[in-house]
Amino acid sequence: MFSGGACGQTWHGDRSAPRIVTGAATVSAPSVSFPSVSFALVRSAPYAELLQLSRSGAGVTLDLHLPTDRPDLFLYCRVDLCSRDMSRLRRSVHQTANHQSSALAIAGMTLLLAMCGWIVGGTEGLHQALTGGAPRPNDPAVAHETILRSFGARLLRPAEFPGLFSILADVCHRARLARLPDIYCVPAPGDMNAYALGGPEGAAIILTEGLLRRMTRNEIAGILAHEVAHIHNNDIWTMSWAAALHRAIEWTSLTGLVLLQAQRSGMAVNQPLAAFLHAAPSIAQLLRLALSRTRELDADATALELTGDSQGLIAALDKLERHHAGFPAPGAASRDDGATRLLRSHPATSERVRTLLGLAY
Repeated sequence: MFSGGACGQTWHGDRSAPRIVTGAATVSAPSVSFPSVSFALVRSAPYAELLQLSRSGAGVTLDLHLPTDRPDLFLYCRVDLCSRDMSRLRRSVHQTANHQSSALAIAGMTLLLAMCGWIVGGTEGLHQALTGGAPRPNDPAVAHETILRSFGARLLRPAEFPGLFSILADVCHRARLARLPDIYCVPAPGDMNAYALGGPEGAAIILTEGLLRRMTRNEIAGILAHEVAHIHNNDIWTMSWAAALHRAIEWTSLTGLVLLQAQRSGMAVNQPLAAFLHAAPSIAQLLRLALSRTRELDADATALELTGDSQGLIAALDKLERHHAGFPAPGAASRDDGATRLLRSHPATSERVRTLLGLAY
């Protein structure tokens, strides 16, 4: 919509041709929410601020005055964003930042491995280290026998839990998964936990008996959406890749330290190289933990996209915190100690709740 302020005319562009309409005009799309954008040619602009951002209730308005080729004319642009638009923008920015953080963590581990390999054997050692540290392709399907052996779980059938599978089908449809993950139940009435295995082509979700008994329908929907998000984002493969890189860094750095000792021959060991090889596995572990925390926050954000219900997942996180820690989750305003956070594989519940509240509609 283009509004000519002084002339009182509005230009509407459609697929056929633009047309001129006098007077005011509105565009409504009740089923889909789009930002409202309008343009106008004006004779003057604010001298101090060519860009203004204002908030009115749940909406945000952005006003821009752009110069034209004529000094007495400015192109005025107004963008009206409702709360849903802002939430969508926040989620997009959040997920982009998560993807960048994940890429940096993997890149950092790869660089560590390359440096350790170079210390061990120069260019050839670098090549061998990177080749040996590359992740192996996973079997796309999760074997039923493996889950039975590892977890002692039994496969659930849709006829037994129609409500549970109805929730799963809805979430998987929104996630556009090619097939529904199998659901297994671990006979542990005193435990509350959930796991995801496999990738989009063949996956399984493992739930404990205690979780199924103590969670409400909305809370289980949040948990299932979080696990489906891990499957959709292929986080299991990503973390397997990080684990393979970490093991390769451990072995390569150990080999380098042994070689440095063997080549000493009465001479002092190269202390900077030895210190780097000593520190490499610990640095890789910190990067691996940072990657895990990022993938958890991204799974929460994806789960919110799949359900549109932040409160269900927040309530489920609070119950899990009470169960595992013995006390309620800290408030969203609380902050985790920086040093402690670096050693976590999962973000603190307070951080996850704070992030979900910031991304919610």
